[in-house]
Amino acid sequence: MTPHISRRIFVSLLTACGASLVYLWTSSLEALIGKIFAYRFPGVRVDAACISALTRDIKAASFLTFSRRLALEAGARVAVVVGTNSLAQWKLTAYQYYQLERKVTTYFILGSNFLDVKDPQSTIVTYSGVPDVCPNRFAEYDDY
Repeated sequence: MTPHISRRIFVSLLTACGASLVYLWTSSLEALIGKIFAYRFPGVRVDAACISALTRDIKAASFLTFSRRLALEAGARVAVVVGTNSLAQWKLTAYQYYQLERKVTTYFILGSNFLDVKDPQSTIVTYSGVPDVCPNRFAEYDDY
């Protein structure tokens, strides 16, 4: 005799699965970038537009192919379920996660007024984007 699932239980299961999928879908890459930012820059005040612009620039610079963007979006959704610490410690994803952390840190420092603000914990830091020419503001150029 096979177990019988009532319609009420079946609809409840479908609703729970649907709600889980919607939650995972809406927690986007911006949430992952925001978590990395909060971990690497504790107490630094930025607005949501800053995280959005930072996410856009990282996506545009490093994830040009469809497969890389898909992997990034999937990783962001997995991070919601297992947490960012698990991604950082798991052998298969640790290197890629640290590369993403480095990009977030570098892009933010070079594309914002973080180094110019006297106290980034009391003043809102604004991200305007990484410069097109050379993102290293400490580079010295020879005049030939």
